[in-house]
Amino acid sequence: MKFTATLVVLALAVLVGGEQVSYRNFKVFKIDLASREQHALLKRWEDVEGVDFWDRAGRRVMIHPELQKHFENFLVANKIAHEVIIEDVEATIEAERKYDQEYKKSKATLGRSTVDFEHFWDTQEIYGYLDELAASYPNLVSVEVIGHSHENREIKAITITSTNGQVSGTKPVIFIDGGVHAREWAGIMSVVYLIHELVEHNSDYQDMMTNDWVIVPVANPDGYEFSHTSNRMWRKNRFPSSILCTGVDLNRNFEYMWASGSNLCSDTYPGTGPVSELETQALVSLMSRYRNNLSLYLAVHTYGDMILYPFGYAWPFIPVSNAAEHIAMGEKAKAAVSAVGGPNYIVGNSAEILYTAYGASDDYAVGLAGFTYGFTLELTGGGSQGFDLPASQLQHVAHSAFQIYRSMANDI
Repeated sequence: MKFTATLVVLALAVLVGGEQVSYRNFKVFKIDLASREQHALLKRWEDVEGVDFWDRAGRRVMIHPELQKHFENFLVANKIAHEVIIEDVEATIEAERKYDQEYKKSKATLGRSTVDFEHFWDTQEIYGYLDELAASYPNLVSVEVIGHSHENREIKAITITSTNGQVSGTKPVIFIDGGVHAREWAGIMSVVYLIHELVEHNSDYQDMMTNDWVIVPVANPDGYEFSHTSNRMWRKNRFPSSILCTGVDLNRNFEYMWASGSNLCSDTYPGTGPVSELETQALVSLMSRYRNNLSLYLAVHTYGDMILYPFGYAWPFIPVSNAAEHIAMGEKAKAAVSAVGGPNYIVGNSAEILYTAYGASDDYAVGLAGFTYGFTLELTGGGSQGFDLPASQLQHVAHSAFQIYRSMANDI
């Protein structure tokens, strides 16, 4: 059940022609799992070429056309409830691309007088905005390059603090990263929205400024660029792991409970060793700089409407020592989202709700880096309308996510 030939053709198309990878007739199944046993059975498909788990819970799974009959037979045989929610993934990507093209065309004609959250920004737009903020708000903002990617793109961090744009050394540090997984565009944009609110509407959020904020909105710039230009479903970075396969899953590359992987083509390939990747090294180095004041770590992903706390590497799961505090913080944040009409988030341990994962960033943050609290946020996704939500819904999701940031910042 491997599709090596198909993958080679797709890889050559991208390398030689720079063409967009097509997902014509790929289907997405909505899965309703009734037990951990069913989840364990489904997880066996995770590394099968032509199968793509769109969310960590395995509730949305994209299937290659040649595998669809086999996959459906498996679901029926194991009495796993399911339905097809997307008949043709490429059609959803085309709609997203068309919207973006029309949006940019209209903005080129009318001009943009203010920041908007009506489309998914590319890296150049995000970095340009960060630099504008640093120039306009020097007493509040500083921006720096914390490293470079495999393809030599800059990895930028923004610091937002009331002490002249520099971490005070006395206030709690909240550290946030987005875009570790390249295709999770809505997660990146929710982080940009947070930056926008904290800086341009700073007077409205003085409660949040009792903390220092260190934010890396695009932690995987190579992958993010590739997801825009060549493969909308790209997840990993762009390190060449073999002659045929590219990419390391950065959220399996952190040092705490890292585990090796033999499938170099897997979407969850963890790399040759812990912290082997330049992007991971940049994040770890930045965390270590503020070790004495690290308080809250948030890894922003999509999707699943989940607030997850460590540790996620073992089953039966091993909770952090202050699990009760994590749960209380998560429940308050969940309530804050519901209060503004957002989705009903699930709060829990990632291994208990989902499945085990070695070398994840939230486990590292609490297990080794020195954070008191650490969460992975799985924001709202696109459901039947594609991988990420349509850009027309971006403002609502970013506003809902902002309630999580604010609630947790006030809690600590």
